[in-house]
Amino acid sequence: MNPPQKGIATDAAHSTKERLTRFRAVDLSSGEELFSEAIGNQTANIGEFLGIVAAVRYILENNFTPAVIYSDSLTAITWFQNKTTASSRRCPALHKAEVFLRAMSARIDTIEVRHWDNRKWGETPADFGNK
Repeated sequence: MNPPQKGIATDAAHSTKERLTRFRAVDLSSGEELFSEAIGNQTANIGEFLGIVAAVRYILENNFTPAVIYSDSLTAITWFQNKTTASSRRCPALHKAEVFLRAMSARIDTIEVRHWDNRKWGETPADFGNK
């Protein structure tokens, strides 16, 4: 089975050495990086979640189609679906993302967030390649 060719792939990486968490997104049809952000010393799950939320914002602001986001993080997908995180860390970006998801709920519910299966398709095109 071939990997998805349309939509947005997101991924995050955390470097303990650099004490830095980053996330980014890639357009699956063109391979173009849509955005990339460093968020300080957070967790990979927080990066994955904020990457999904940033992709949602990108879809809404740019009328991007199809409105489909792929992430290899089941935790981040669950947090997105619940519109709240289970992280014990409280950073302003997390709170802002949760408020955004709840406030924009009606528009966001039309956006699909699907699991990227690394076993079938390999790493997402948004992967940072530092495993």
